[in-house]
Amino acid sequence: MNNYSGALFGFIMVFVYNFLDAGKEVYSGFLVQSAHPMMVTCIVFSAVLVFFQLFCLLKQRKEYLHPWSTWKPLVALNVTTAGSWITFFYCLKYLEPASASAIITGVAPLLMVMIVPFFFSTEKREYRLLLLTGIACSSLWLGIISLQEGRNTYNLSINEVAIGIVLSVACALFSIFSNILSKKLSENACRPESIMAHRFYLTVIVTLLFTLQRQEDMHSDMQNLFPGVLLLALLGLIIPLWCLQYGIKSLPPSRVMVLISVSPVFTFGFQIFDPRLSPTASSFVAILLICFFSLAAEVWRIQHSGRVNDGYHRVSEDRNG
Repeated sequence: MNNYSGALFGFIMVFVYNFLDAGKEVYSGFLVQSAHPMMVTCIVFSAVLVFFQLFCLLKQRKEYLHPWSTWKPLVALNVTTAGSWITFFYCLKYLEPASASAIITGVAPLLMVMIVPFFFSTEKREYRLLLLTGIACSSLWLGIISLQEGRNTYNLSINEVAIGIVLSVACALFSIFSNILSKKLSENACRPESIMAHRFYLTVIVTLLFTLQRQEDMHSDMQNLFPGVLLLALLGLIIPLWCLQYGIKSLPPSRVMVLISVSPVFTFGFQIFDPRLSPTASSFVAILLICFFSLAAEVWRIQHSGRVNDGYHRVSEDRNG
């Protein structure tokens, strides 16, 4: 695979991730209204963990233990993965999906370009601050709109909404470090599937311990969750996370986060099919602004650097035909 096709493959993988992840957000928001977020997280990621363990043991046995050759990033990835997904499922209990998605994707790109250069010497602050500020402001505006509309849906207090916002920001921060650590492991020649097989141990352990303490609610919740939670695990996590891992392998971390910042567009579309939610024209305008600033940031980076970066190689781009 040449450098251009590698970068294109990365773009496609992140696009597929955005689409499936948006459906996951809306459906997860529905699930956590009737079951505890920790229980949902436990069941979903137990299924994800079992799937990738079996896949690697059957198809990639030689690569299975390779991530442990650099165990420190892998242990750290377990911590950030647990943090990002637990805070994500909790924030969906307090916010409608578009609000959570907007806040997470609005904060993440701005923080990403500030943090990543400390971990990758080749990663420059190539994105114009004005464009990233536009992404952040548009996403946060969408979050405010969604909060005003969502409070009527969930009948939440100001304090509960504030908790949801804090959890969303925490999720964004954990996600940034998960992105960085996954990239570090990929650069150490770890295959995406082997990373996925080992990154969810702490997530499952923490949520399982919590779930076992709620045995009185576990049986009824389990009946309510199946088979929907297994569908969520497959279409909302296994396939999109697989795609995202390949996107991270093929693209620089900052570009991945900028591309993910358009995910509220997909979330908005899926919310149309949820009778609990009522998307508005103002929400759609905010989403269009997010897309504009995200794409402008990427175009500006290519034009000013004169390069297409697939995450491993820097290739001069011939813009003169």
